Amino acid sequence: ALSSAASDVYKRQKMKKTIGIMTLALATTMVTYAQSFKETFDANSLEWTECAYESNSGTAIIDGGKMTIISKGENKGLGIALTALSGVATKVGANTFFETHCYAPLDVQKPFKIRTHVNIQKLASDRTTGLVFNYKDGGNFYCFNFNNEMVRFERHVDGAVVGVIQQGVIWKDKKKVDQEWELISDGQVLTFIVDGIQILKVRYMPLEYTGFGYYTFGKQELAVDLSLIHISEPTR
Repeated sequence: ALSSAASDVYKRQKMKKTIGIMTLALATTMVTYAQSFKETFDANSLEWTECAYESNSGTAIIDGGKMTIISKGENKGLGIALTALSGVATKVGANTFFETHCYAPLDVQKPFKIRTHVNIQKLASDRTTGLVFNYKDGGNFYCFNFNNEMVRFERHVDGAVVGVIQQGVIWKDKKKVDQEWELISDGQVLTFIVDGIQILKVRYMPLEYTGFGYYTFGKQELAVDLSLIHISEPTR
């Protein structure tokens, strides 16, 4: 049989061990398994859809640590010149839509943030650019996009725009524009932020697909040199 003193020591040691196990279990429960995926475009690690050849719509090329997306636009100057020469209204070229995307390593049902740094060639009424997400295929996706005077959220279903939320916006610069974009989802609300300023907020738009990317419309060029995906929800 243990003496009274030895019994007390044994009980204290057992209690410390029990408390230690409980503390470890609690700490394990409270850990947030935040994950980040950084795309610097030095390598096509997220397997972006590139189009290096000259297509009818545009190009998307990764080179020199950045991705450049270019769409086509109407040549208004040439159209005016030909109209003046011929006396007949002449249109040269047309505005095109061009996008590139990847399928990101995230669970869109959980809170996440996508931050990206871009350079926009020029903002004008017929030159649009934006961020594509919840991308299933070329006809089914969401996007935040803007030109020189407005910002829009669009929902595309089977190739048609079926929902739009928009508001006016004033940009300080309209040529060679450097910006940082952020798309934040908290599970209920989608928020689009430009250079730390909230531009548009959308509620009740459920996410299903992990595809995200960028697009241009009209005679536009968008250069992307960094994409950072941050997942803040624990994975259990």
